[in-house]
Amino acid sequence: MMLNRLLSHPIVQTFAAAAVGMGILICILPQLVPSLSWVVNYAVLLMLFYLVAGMVFLFMKQPTLTFICFAGCALLCFFLKYSVKNDSIERWRQTVIKDRLPPPQEASEVHIKAAHLNVTNSGDASEVLEALRKTRADLISIHEVTPDWGNLLRDSLAAVYPYHHDMVDIGLFGMSIYSHYELSDIDTFYYDEIPNLRGCVNVGEEGLCFISVHTEPALNSFALRRLREHLSTVADQVKIAQSPILVMGDFNAVPWSEEIQVFMDSSGLQESRTGFIPFSNGGTSSFFDLPLDHIFFSPRLHCLNFEVLNNKASRHLGIMGDYQVKPLANHAKKTAQ
Repeated sequence: MMLNRLLSHPIVQTFAAAAVGMGILICILPQLVPSLSWVVNYAVLLMLFYLVAGMVFLFMKQPTLTFICFAGCALLCFFLKYSVKNDSIERWRQTVIKDRLPPPQEASEVHIKAAHLNVTNSGDASEVLEALRKTRADLISIHEVTPDWGNLLRDSLAAVYPYHHDMVDIGLFGMSIYSHYELSDIDTFYYDEIPNLRGCVNVGEEGLCFISVHTEPALNSFALRRLREHLSTVADQVKIAQSPILVMGDFNAVPWSEEIQVFMDSSGLQESRTGFIPFSNGGTSSFFDLPLDHIFFSPRLHCLNFEVLNNKASRHLGIMGDYQVKPLANHAKKTAQ
């Protein structure tokens, strides 16, 4: 009774409305308060918190607070829905059509499965190696590869992946690429001494290019500016690629962030994730898994499947996607339309 009387006080309700409004404003316009820009990473959790709080206030018969929380949940839901740019609806339609109709007569036979994994996401080396083998990916990007990890990966994966390139580092930016297909044009380009690995795999008539990216965590306004500049550098490299391209790695930014949206617009790439809630390879969803790693693909590719790789304890290990190269004639016809 006392609690209900307190929650009905105008000052309490005004404070609640201000708090909900501030949370929404920081998620939608993080540049207004740069020191709190990290809050946008937790927009999904904030949306769910508003939903649960609204249900609690509904049960407590507090209509004003119920409306405030449900309104905040709805606004964040719309923000997330329209901030995540991908072709998830088209992919769903293609899946339904593919299940109901016979396969098309003219289709590309070039499929490639690509995975990205950070070895520090699990402290168990045998678990990481087992996860890499189970992916059966054709192309694997591996991050934070130290000299010891480089030796371990070569000893464990060389028999399965005859083509590989290592760029080890004692810090954060060691990278390795393992492939079933021959690698070519391997090169490194830098953003302010931060390496990015690029190259091609000789698959199909055109081949497939890739870029492996590892950005710094955007913990403050200075780091956020560096993240934007880093992604701009990567976008410039995407524009000069002559073949279909995959860009994968640890971007330290969520799909609905302004940094990712600007990167996708400037590079012309599409996001492999569908929606804003990560799904694991077991089909379960995780509201607490921040989607900071990504695989982006060029319009010449079609993403057939995307999944999050977790270990037995449901701890995030990496991501994987299955891609098909669209026939050039079909792509040109669709682009013209």
